[in-house]
Amino acid sequence: MRADVLAFREFYQSPLGKSVDQIIGERLLQMWEQDPATLQHKMMVGLGYTLPYLSRAKELGAETFAFMPADQGVTHWPSFNNNRSILTSYHQLPLADSAVDYMLLVHALEHSSRPKHLLREVWRVLAPGGHVIIVVPNRRRIWSTLENTPFGSGRPYSATQLRLLMQEQMLPIDWWDTALMLPPFSRLSVDKLLPVCERPIRFFGKNLGGALIVCARKQVYGAIPDKKLKLRSQPLMIGG
Repeated sequence: MRADVLAFREFYQSPLGKSVDQIIGERLLQMWEQDPATLQHKMMVGLGYTLPYLSRAKELGAETFAFMPADQGVTHWPSFNNNRSILTSYHQLPLADSAVDYMLLVHALEHSSRPKHLLREVWRVLAPGGHVIIVVPNRRRIWSTLENTPFGSGRPYSATQLRLLMQEQMLPIDWWDTALMLPPFSRLSVDKLLPVCERPIRFFGKNLGGALIVCARKQVYGAIPDKKLKLRSQPLMIGG
């Protein structure tokens, strides 16, 4: 499936896409609803194609904006007259330093040609202690190999690969999970079976899901000198 805004919108309007939206959205809600007050009046920016999931954060009181990369294309959201979407670049976000409380990346990191630069830009715009939530295809599952969903395009990641990549950019992962336990085989009416089979299959291990979900917090380290500085004595010149 091509990674453009029309393909994403078409997928999420299909029966399978609606099931994917429901399952991943519930995972995100479980995390946000642990303390719903944390999202109220906080700024959340979605990067990639995040519209189905941003809508849930908006309902919890977050100030939401949708950033879409130029090679993907952009669409109005949530409406033509009240547009909060913008066409931008993965690596140059039009935001000041430390301006955002939450970043949400869906169908974004796996399509970036420079993932380290993308995460560095995410770190820059996040406020100290701010959170980034990333959803990517799980490299070890069938969803990343089939091209009938958006999770079959771009570069998939394993949990270890993503952890090391984010740790290098001072975004250590606090929490991780997976979703989409059942493979997206069209002959099995997966759109109906996905929600039903999600919890029973998950019982055998949470890494079985086709989508990897991680949450990380921006870390800011202070500079600590390795040893005490020694003042060097210098002669004082006194005019006669």
